Amino acid sequence: MPRVIFTSRYMKPSARNQKSYFMKYIATREGAESVPSTDMLLDSTKNQQRLIRRIINDFSDMKTMHEYTDYLLKPNRGNASEFIIRAIEENLDRTESRKNYMDYIANRPRTEKLGTHGLFTDAGVPVVLEQVADEVAGHSGNVWTNVMSLRREDAERLGYDNAEAWMNLIRSKRVQIAEHTKIPQEDLKWYASFHNESHHPHVHLVVYSTNPKKGYLTERGIESMRSMFARDIFKDDLLHIYKEQTELREEINEQAMKNLQSLIENMRWGIEINKNLENDLLLLAERLRNTGGKKVYGYLKTDVKAIINRIIDELAKTENVAKTYAAWHEMKCEVLRSYTDKMPELLPLSQQKELSKIRQIVINEAIQISDSEIVIEQEKINNSADENKYNADSFTPPASQGVVRLFHHLSRIFEDSVMQMKHRGCTDKKARSKEREKKIALGHAHDDYTPQQNI
Repeated sequence: MPRVIFTSRYMKPSARNQKSYFMKYIATREGAESVPSTDMLLDSTKNQQRLIRRIINDFSDMKTMHEYTDYLLKPNRGNASEFIIRAIEENLDRTESRKNYMDYIANRPRTEKLGTHGLFTDAGVPVVLEQVADEVAGHSGNVWTNVMSLRREDAERLGYDNAEAWMNLIRSKRVQIAEHTKIPQEDLKWYASFHNESHHPHVHLVVYSTNPKKGYLTERGIESMRSMFARDIFKDDLLHIYKEQTELREEINEQAMKNLQSLIENMRWGIEINKNLENDLLLLAERLRNTGGKKVYGYLKTDVKAIINRIIDELAKTENVAKTYAAWHEMKCEVLRSYTDKMPELLPLSQQKELSKIRQIVINEAIQISDSEIVIEQEKINNSADENKYNADSFTPPASQGVVRLFHHLSRIFEDSVMQMKHRGCTDKKARSKEREKKIALGHAHDDYTPQQNI
């Protein structure tokens, strides 16, 4: 399986010589690929300034050139060089005898042509090796040194066998690097160098904060950095993997749905009469009979709520309900796995908010039992002289009837919830798929679903 190797270490503030040597080594060692020079962004040299003044003095019409306007707006080495060369080319017929002009063309410093080292950083920021080495060496905080390595075949196949590709990738991840290293964006400093080794091309990434008191990198941060870069580097490979996983997950969901619906039917008709449930229902009926105000869960006293929760959790202990609840939870997790790897724990049934309708149903059943008990007692009194009017042996107590109804109600709640999950899965599948592909292409958010693989 293709993967990126990501390691991270840090150098302490006291390691001044070590840090200076390290920066120069990764920038200039054999195999370090030079990048376009950023020295052009530095202020123009005194020699360039002197030469430009002479050109304007000798050829005043050169003031109208676009290159001269660019130089006036940004008098850096790059614009100065562009203007000097362009002006000389325009006046070759008049410069043959002017030795200084010709010497400039022939002997421009190499740093004004191509990079002489492999360090790069944010776009538009000049990188002068000696200055960077001194800057890092003198930093009074920790300096993190990270290495990312690929197999040669993967680097070539994915286009990461050159400095430019790595430079563009790391620059695009600046915000995330700051986040994972706990460094404010305005304080983040980083430098990198690509080493085009024959077997394992790799990149050195140096990160630190201009504020020595800011920034730290945890094991979780290292893992997040590894995952972030891997998802971007292998995004095309991952799209194919995600597609296969989605198809497999849909097959699993369909089978799980059938199993769950079968369990619901068994729960509905395989009724288990539970004496603990009956007793708690009778107790709840008595408490509600003596409770004023709204008979709604949120308005009830804590001890009454405790009875309701106990009834629900007792329901969950019965075999059919326990199996159904476990299958329902797994179905929910399968839906969530399509976009996150954070799975919810299996809560007690009484605490499961998505199935909280059962709370009010328990209350309503207890109220119905309470009303039935009052009617039965009244009938007993009215018909005490005629035993044939009331036969206790053939009578089903209201509490037992309530238990039976609770099973039916709970099965209906599960069924409704399953249908909602199935409906969400059907209607949102394409939208979720497109959103996932978009996020993958952009490098993924922190909490997106990541395949369980070592990348």
